[in-house]
Amino acid sequence: MITRRQLLAAMASTPLVSMMGTGSAHALPNNDYKALVCVFLFGGNDGFNMLVPNDNAHYDEYATARPDIAISQASLLPLSLNTGSDLTLGLHPSMVDVQSLFNSGKMVAIANSGVLIEPSTKAGLEDGTNAMPPFLFSHNSQQAEWQRGWSGSTTTLGWAGRLMDVLSSDTDAISPTFSLNGYAQLLNGSDHSANLINASSLPQVNAINNVQRRKSFDQVMNLSPLTAFGREFDRVKDASISIRDTLAAAIDSVPIEEHFPDISLSHQLHTVARLIKSSDQLGHQKQVYFVGLGGFDTHANQLDDHAELMSALSQSLAAFNQSMEASGLGDKVTTITMSDFGRRLASNGTGTDHGWASNHLVMGGALNSGQLYGQWPSLILDGENDFNKGRMIPTTSVEQIGATIAKWMGVRSDSAMAHIFPNLANFPVQDLGFLK
Repeated sequence: MITRRQLLAAMASTPLVSMMGTGSAHALPNNDYKALVCVFLFGGNDGFNMLVPNDNAHYDEYATARPDIAISQASLLPLSLNTGSDLTLGLHPSMVDVQSLFNSGKMVAIANSGVLIEPSTKAGLEDGTNAMPPFLFSHNSQQAEWQRGWSGSTTTLGWAGRLMDVLSSDTDAISPTFSLNGYAQLLNGSDHSANLINASSLPQVNAINNVQRRKSFDQVMNLSPLTAFGREFDRVKDASISIRDTLAAAIDSVPIEEHFPDISLSHQLHTVARLIKSSDQLGHQKQVYFVGLGGFDTHANQLDDHAELMSALSQSLAAFNQSMEASGLGDKVTTITMSDFGRRLASNGTGTDHGWASNHLVMGGALNSGQLYGQWPSLILDGENDFNKGRMIPTTSVEQIGATIAKWMGVRSDSAMAHIFPNLANFPVQDLGFLK
């Protein structure tokens, strides 16, 4: 059954009218404020062509596994990361802005991560000792698994929604979760439903956008319906208009920033920046945002297509970081990438098919930077980390990543963490340590 809160959120999410001008001065969030921004790379990002081994021994292993689509060693952008071994890493050559973020301590990488129920080995998965996550290698299912944060369950809630159930009051007039990329299971909570906002428009009602129409609308709203359903529906309509007005005023109070590039992901992050900077008007101490970039299902023409995607991701993240740093909010906002899955190590000729584990990026001013998090796998086809046909078995789970973020956001009790991530107890390391 749809709750009143869900109906309010749905009505408040309709993106109809374009944003207005630059607005007036605004107050920044208070000292207790924290926000998580989730960047979903739809289609399955090839994390092993985003983050690539750069020393000769590990690069040879990588190039042998994928000779048709390997990034040339000479073109890699070097990173100075402590990996705990003789492994050195480089970035895709299209990610110059992200390289600068790494070098300035505003970016870290999490190696070989993905959906798991428990720590798993190749032998354990083959003989059934380790539980296999459901519906591997399927786009829709694995997008849901990443966002569910409870692999093996059928819950329709998401881990960020459960997180905000713990951290935020269910009496908030406006939910503290926002999607700039349509419906996101990640944000579903028991007490909160996401505000859905188009990156280039504000929720507003065309029919009442002038004084006379609004006056007529208010007169209709003041009528007393004859049924309980009618009265409840009128209350929902009235509240939805109020939410629209509040969100429009909040975003409009923050000036447009010209440095954001003309890229779809950047447009979304620009709106996120404006919402974050106006969060005091919404009364939120904690917020979660969901944005997305598509096109990562690179079955063909991967080298060219992936280069464009990596450039778009790099430029968009850098512009958002610049906005947060310039406002003194760098250490209040953490941004993380997610994706359906990684790609197979072995190519299909000019592209790659669906894999399992991938590498991910975390950005912000609260990072323990300078090192690689998670365990870098062996990139030998049919080796110990290859489940089959180049599908890498994750060595770090979605739950471990999420729990590290949840602790930074303010979750303190074991019982609350177990509510958010029921599988977390299966993993001996529950805080990966990439956040202060």
